[in-house]
Amino acid sequence: MSPRVVVLGGGPAGDVAALRGAQLGAEVTLIERAELGGTCLNWGCIPTKSLLAGADLLRRIRNAADFGITVPSPGIDFPRMMARKEEVVVKMRNGVAAACKRQKVRVVQAQGVVDNDAVVAGGERFPFDQLIVCVGTEPSGLPGIDMDHPRVVTSNGILRLETVPRHLLVIGGGVVGCEFASLFVTLGSQVTVVEVLPQVLTGVEPRIVTQFRRIVEKEGIAFHTGRTVASLDYGDESITAHLDDGTNIEADLVLVSVGRRAQTRGIGLEDAGVVIDERDHIQVDELLRTQNPHIWAAGDCIGGLQLAHLASAEADRAVENALDHHVMPMDRTVVPSCIYTHPEIAMVGLNPETAKAAGIEVKVGQARYLGNGKALGEGEPEGLAQLYADAKDDRLIGATVMGVHAVEIISEVGVAISDGLTLDDLAAVVHPHPTVSEVIMDAAQQGEGVAPYLS
Repeated sequence: MSPRVVVLGGGPAGDVAALRGAQLGAEVTLIERAELGGTCLNWGCIPTKSLLAGADLLRRIRNAADFGITVPSPGIDFPRMMARKEEVVVKMRNGVAAACKRQKVRVVQAQGVVDNDAVVAGGERFPFDQLIVCVGTEPSGLPGIDMDHPRVVTSNGILRLETVPRHLLVIGGGVVGCEFASLFVTLGSQVTVVEVLPQVLTGVEPRIVTQFRRIVEKEGIAFHTGRTVASLDYGDESITAHLDDGTNIEADLVLVSVGRRAQTRGIGLEDAGVVIDERDHIQVDELLRTQNPHIWAAGDCIGGLQLAHLASAEADRAVENALDHHVMPMDRTVVPSCIYTHPEIAMVGLNPETAKAAGIEVKVGQARYLGNGKALGEGEPEGLAQLYADAKDDRLIGATVMGVHAVEIISEVGVAISDGLTLDDLAAVVHPHPTVSEVIMDAAQQGEGVAPYLS
């Protein structure tokens, strides 16, 4: 008899868990209370990148004269941009549904609640031999802010706008806040970002962030770091934010982007023996198993980096472990992080700060986009690639790339780290010319002191 696997949550973790479980011969039921694809497909990665692609095209059209192309000043059909975003989402969601149908995964669209050795959903009871919990997260609000006010939105609500805001105030300068700031400043909004910490994009190498701010401030984004919103005055047409240093900011839309909370409470997990911490994260061991040996968890609901590709990898590992297929611990050594601002930022592995905290002396190789013919040809000269190696053995331990196509080329460094390559090894790999990816080779060669133009 095939093992019965129930997957609770149909986002990038749950979808992969269900499909991989079916591939391994399990009888799989996937329970999702809303739409397949979860936050990533419906409210995060996919819709935002569709909108950012439109902003990027708009930026290029505005700069067309630099390429010898004369075009009228472009207009913005914001409702069409939003409609196109939904078309992309629906196409991707239909693809997930089709994959489930091909793999004979039963999809149940209802709220699921764990009840002993089964999940109850839609009036039915679904017994399981193994349960994979992938319930994801939802945007957090801020105490003291009326999150129900029509001029206050989260990352969900901003994807339902009908018009471009005149002045957007972003509370929270993390990845999501900076991506929306980059989008709306291109669409013509005045954008102000308030961040309680001394640096926006916490976790990114500080020198990269300094250069990033210099670039985007020229585009019109204003930053207030190390500041908090002391209070808000709500009006029908605008909101005035009073910062703790006395600064007043008037905006017609406030985006609260201060993180997300796991959706783990009230669905029977605690009664099933699953431990949930004070941040609502499910506690798992290195195999992704909870304290209940028949319940596993993956994705944002277990904490750590909130990345769709990591959630999918964890889900794949969790279901394989649950079904005794190549049982092994989850390895998070090489997990790229991508920020889809303009310019893009991509990271993998350690940076000088995290390496120092781990007791590693770092050797750095770097190359600027200004010397890259492909980037110059594309009109994107702003950027920098930094590679980090262990000074003792030259082994690659990380990288940060800021600039055009950064999110596409970072995986090269991830593969190099996974394979244990040194900075010298990567420097010796012949890269095609002209490509933006040459900045990786150039940075490696610069770190080794052999770059023809940089050493």
